[in-house]
Amino acid sequence: MTEIRDGDFTLFDYDFATGRSVWVKHEADGRMTFRVDTPVDQIVDQNTALRNETQARNFGDWVRVASVPLDTVYNSGLDEANQQRDQKYLSRWLNDGDNRAFRTHEGKF
Repeated sequence: MTEIRDGDFTLFDYDFATGRSVWVKHEADGRMTFRVDTPVDQIVDQNTALRNETQARNFGDWVRVASVPLDTVYNSGLDEANQQRDQKYLSRWLNDGDNRAFRTHEGKF
């Protein structure tokens, strides 16, 4: 089987349905470093379309305000903040301009 490489990393697993790839790098001391690449272009495009559709609408209870890939949820602290019901952190993260691509609705949360 042919190895697929990206620099020092070798492809370990690939999910054709999601495009998610897992890469592994073998260190000299025997440790392994894993890297997970998850494409988000489709999510960002869908979020932009939804944001454009809902531009003039108000939002309230049970309105989706964001769509965020799971690895971002876990790596950004959103999961922990949600479990602890930390609304300030969730609002700050959602209102941050760097995270706008994940929002599906305009407004301040």
